[in-house]
Amino acid sequence: MERIITDAIIYKITKYADNSAIASVYSYDYGKQKLFLPKAYTNKAGIQVFIPGELDFLKKDTSDLNKFYSFRIDTSYAEYLTTPAISLRLSLYFDIFDRLYDIEQQDNVIWTIITKYKTAEYSKINIFGIYALLKNSGHMFNFNNCAGCGKKIEESGSLFHGQYFCEKCSVDGAFNPKPYVNTIMRAFSNQELYKNLKINIYDELAVLDLFIHHIENITDKEVKSYKLFKELILTI
Repeated sequence: MERIITDAIIYKITKYADNSAIASVYSYDYGKQKLFLPKAYTNKAGIQVFIPGELDFLKKDTSDLNKFYSFRIDTSYAEYLTTPAISLRLSLYFDIFDRLYDIEQQDNVIWTIITKYKTAEYSKINIFGIYALLKNSGHMFNFNNCAGCGKKIEESGSLFHGQYFCEKCSVDGAFNPKPYVNTIMRAFSNQELYKNLKINIYDELAVLDLFIHHIENITDKEVKSYKLFKELILTI
């Protein structure tokens, strides 16, 4: 066993018994972790979700459930606590992360994404972040070339069971995103295009519709948090 202090974010707390709970955590040095919180629901607990901070925990050798000591928030991210536009997006982001990543699986791009919400480009960061989750976990489909004819897809494409097709090769039952979605996605792998990319909330939802369709297909499970996200994000 090893006692560890690391940068981390607590993204979910699940009631266990009495005042105890299980915390789901992403840590910079140790990836996805589960922690036992013995007094999660007492007045003295003060556990905050969706804000980066410093985590102190005991990593066990014989169990995936580790011992929690403390979590100290980074006050430079205090706006995360009071900005629904951030917390809603992080809730969706980590719901997807939970589906695609295993315990202790590391991906430091995640930490970069989390800290970028301070830029206030919420929509842009959110879709790039979820794209990166899919890509780095090995689940992103190839949106550059048609799975049917192999030609480069310039604009409109359609997704069918993890394969992306041009308009000519599109098959019945395929998901057809808005025409400009592919143009946005191409910017994800081009630094200059991404730097100049301007995204509004409607663009964000158009890309997310495609990503969520794909995630539900590969996991065979509805992303219920996305339905709530769509209901609330336009009202804040």
